[in-house]
Amino acid sequence: MIKLIISFQLFLLVGIGAFFSSKKVENNSSSSEITVCHSIIEDNNFSNVNPDDTTKSYSMPLLAQTPKGDVMLSWTEKNAEGVTSFCIAFSKDKGKTFTEKKVIFSGTGIANSRMMRAKVLTKKDGSFVAVFSNRGESAAPTQAQSQPAPPQGGRGGGGRSSNIVYCVSKDGGSTWTSPVSVDSDPKQGIVRGFFDAIVLPNDEIAVAYLKDVANSTKHEERDLRMVVTKNGAFQPERVIDPVVCDCCPINMLIDGNGALNIVYRDNNDNIRDMAKMISTDNAETFSKSQILHNDEWKINGCPHSGAVSSTSGKGALFAWYSGTEKESGIRLVNNEGKKLVVLSESSAKNVALADGSKSQVLLWEQNKPENNLTEIAFKKVNKDNVSETIWVDGSANGINSTGLVLDNQLLVAYEVKQANKRNSLKISTVRL
Repeated sequence: MIKLIISFQLFLLVGIGAFFSSKKVENNSSSSEITVCHSIIEDNNFSNVNPDDTTKSYSMPLLAQTPKGDVMLSWTEKNAEGVTSFCIAFSKDKGKTFTEKKVIFSGTGIANSRMMRAKVLTKKDGSFVAVFSNRGESAAPTQAQSQPAPPQGGRGGGGRSSNIVYCVSKDGGSTWTSPVSVDSDPKQGIVRGFFDAIVLPNDEIAVAYLKDVANSTKHEERDLRMVVTKNGAFQPERVIDPVVCDCCPINMLIDGNGALNIVYRDNNDNIRDMAKMISTDNAETFSKSQILHNDEWKINGCPHSGAVSSTSGKGALFAWYSGTEKESGIRLVNNEGKKLVVLSESSAKNVALADGSKSQVLLWEQNKPENNLTEIAFKKVNKDNVSETIWVDGSANGINSTGLVLDNQLLVAYEVKQANKRNSLKISTVRL
């Protein structure tokens, strides 16, 4: 096992101990008493595994838990030559130590962002499926690739084309198959993106995404599509909704009843509220699309932001940004669309939700009043009860957070902005 570090390359372990104090700060545009979490930090160097390399930029960490209970951390790192590597590491002790990283795929066409976040899924049979956006330019073979061939279905050379591909590992993430398109449509030079991917209750994989509408005369027109595997092989795509917002990410989750929820930004005469469809038969059929909460945000353009979700008992929680004049900000609603809280501070953005057995956590980044630096903040959510804001101590310049609730602790991974524009990664543990 390998200890976590603070450096420009991988991880920092935070949270050997914690204590709490109170301060007056701005919260939702009004002054209120909140709890601020402070953590003792311990740095551990393992430069013999990955020497310090400030030429690399690290981005978009994602935390998940495997069916065996291991913590899985994935991220991308880009070197000075423009080659991006999609990486993964595991922890058996709740994020205190991680295994050596494994490289899923390396190339110049990999994209990983808030719009198209790369994901690694764990199936019940123990295999892993990585899903990510790749334009298919020159691939950089690595020992982690069992078949280092260029991906299928993508177009190299730039432009607005993008493709969604997947790789499979059946040996714990040590080796991976070559990237293959999830979409069997051979047409190239188009956008397939803004996707999400999930493991269905029957252990098949579903990927929902936006795709350019054929022969459209508009600047950007995309519909919502889905592909699902059968015995591990992706079947032909289906159109789920023909009229949607063109550039907002999709979100999917399996709720406490085992139903698949698809949440996406709809477009009804430029009213761009969040819609939801539900499937109770492993994506064979879907309910009629329903607006999750009537924000009535009318905007002649794409907001470029989507929803996040987490399971909550037999239901779910959803959060997203709406710029409606009536109540602009990040809102959190339950499965019935009941609004629980709105983060109206203008600097609050990039929301995430973390699952837990007893409570969920709403995460976001926001400028802290004392120093105007971006820090990671969160609220605990227990049923319909939402706590005051809590700041993650030591998270200055933190962005793009992801979280995981483990017993009474919150594990948070996030980027840390650097002056050289090459962000590092950090992990903090906060006692709930």
